[in-house]
Amino acid sequence: MAVYSIHFSPTGGTKTVADVLAHALSDEVRTIDLLQKSAEKQSFTQEDICLIAVPAFGGRVPPKAAERLRTFHANGATAVTVAVFGNRAIDDTLIELYDLALAVGFTVTAGIEAVAEHSLVREFGHGRPNAADKAELTAFAQAIKQKWQANRRTTPTLPGNRPYKEFHASAMSLAVDDTCTNCKRCARHCPVEAIPLTNVKTVAADKCFSCMHCVSVCPVGARRQAPHAVAALAERLRERCTTVKPNRLYL
Repeated sequence: MAVYSIHFSPTGGTKTVADVLAHALSDEVRTIDLLQKSAEKQSFTQEDICLIAVPAFGGRVPPKAAERLRTFHANGATAVTVAVFGNRAIDDTLIELYDLALAVGFTVTAGIEAVAEHSLVREFGHGRPNAADKAELTAFAQAIKQKWQANRRTTPTLPGNRPYKEFHASAMSLAVDDTCTNCKRCARHCPVEAIPLTNVKTVAADKCFSCMHCVSVCPVGARRQAPHAVAALAERLRERCTTVKPNRLYL
């Protein structure tokens, strides 16, 4: 048996959630990074346990994450599906992830929604998952383990709707200052190849979905969100994002 932490985590919050859960299940965890093309065409055995975690983008699974998951061959492996959100809502993310997992042959035994810091407006969910969140996620993992040990193979009832809500995501206005060294790390790490190697200060708006991975990986902090764009987004989201949201376990 192997335990896998499988995650699409442009700014690190989703990876943190997935790793906490996976390490609560096993001291030995294998990692599959869905940001990387090398994550495609993974195969598992019926004895494997996979924590599959994605961020909610507009209430949906990020399309590139879904695309790579569709190449998996689960062969009956057990999955725990995890939707991570920036203190607003997961909408249809968890039910969509469940459907994706079933379609490639996973047996889904539990679902989790977990809060992390918002990738665009960092004040929402700031510092999460914090120590209390990590303790709660560890307790979730223990409850899941107890379900397996009791041989309860029930399917969780998950929130969300079918058909899923329409996916809406657009390129965030980014500023690249003069500290940029043209190392091209942002372009090489962009999961959707939206940043051309020939001019890293530009972004293909038809590809970018504002995952902020390029900002996260810049070694000199030369890339940042345009302050006016962040302020405008914060005002649109404030009413829905200021109340502290809970983590939830579905067994």
